[in-house]
Order: sequence, then structure tokens, then C-alpha cells
Amino acid sequence: MDVFTTGIITLLAVAAIFYIILFSFIYYWHLKKITYVVVPLIFTFEFFLTGFFIVAIVSIILNYLPVLIRALNF
Repeated sequence: MDVFTTGIITLLAVAAIFYIILFSFIYYWHLKKITYVVVPLIFTFEFFLTGFFIVAIVSIILNYLPVLIRALNF
């Protein structure tokens, strides 16, 4: 498996954990005046945006790490 596939699998696992926590808190949200659609969508968008950037940056760094090591003569 390459680095990108590992990152995607990690992102999906963390997404599953995120949704488990999110849906467990939805039960408690009915006690307050909160929208049930907008708030989870905002949280989901922020989560996947952050996850995408983390996976992309780590993939780029690990992909070009051998080139950087050769360029720095380590």
C-alpha cells in the first residue's frame, strides 16, 4: 500500500469515530435550541477539510522525502 491509500484509510477510520461521537451528541442537542442540519454540516465540512489537508501534506512530504534526503546529501 502506498502512502496515499494509508492516509485515506486513516481518514475514513477517523471519520467513523467522528460520526459516532457526533451522533451520540445529537441526542443531547434536542435539549437546546440548535439546528439539526446546519451544525453537523459545518462540523463535517471542517473535519473533512482538515483531514484532506493533513492527508495531502503528509503524502507530499513522504513522497518527496527521498528526493530531499538525496538533495541534502544525508
